[in-house]
Amino acid sequence: MKINSLPGIAVVGGGLAIVYGALFFLLPALGVAVFKHPIDQKAFITLNILDNKLKISGTSGKRGKCPQGSEEGCVQVKKIKRAQIKFNLEMPDMKDWEFSKIQLVAEASANAKLNFGTQDGFSPEMIADFYVKFGSDNRHPDKDGIIELRDLDKNVFTLFDRNDFKQTYSYQIEACPANSNDPNDCKKMDPKVINEG
Repeated sequence: MKINSLPGIAVVGGGLAIVYGALFFLLPALGVAVFKHPIDQKAFITLNILDNKLKISGTSGKRGKCPQGSEEGCVQVKKIKRAQIKFNLEMPDMKDWEFSKIQLVAEASANAKLNFGTQDGFSPEMIADFYVKFGSDNRHPDKDGIIELRDLDKNVFTLFDRNDFKQTYSYQIEACPANSNDPNDCKKMDPKVINEG
């Protein structure tokens, strides 16, 4: 929650309810927002295995306006909003596939294109900014920005983005055959998330 204050107004002791109430109703009439509540921005990204690659086969919802408008899978989260980015893996014909992991990579990092390796500078604030729900639990990225997904019940997950500060991320996502433990069988791709804070 962000609060904008006006200079020269002081609230003292018992006057809190009266002054706060007056400000709450007066300021919107003056065109000044006192409280800004985050509004969920819901984006939907569908992936499939096409031409032996993991590719985006469809997008919808509120994806914002990324600088490269044609960049598939890019989601721009506007100021004061929070995002829910839902990923759905459509099943190819012959094999059962599943999401394996997602990695959020801060573009300020010296090694921004990582292939699920170690990441310099993925801060505790960045870790707190994202999570995936597993039942009643929230799973945040580890210190390298990775969230393991293999124990999901289905091939759909939602990445929650709190958008608490301005930062551009690439996200790498991986899908693997459900019956294989060979990392060479997995397919990866890396679109982008732009947080405006």
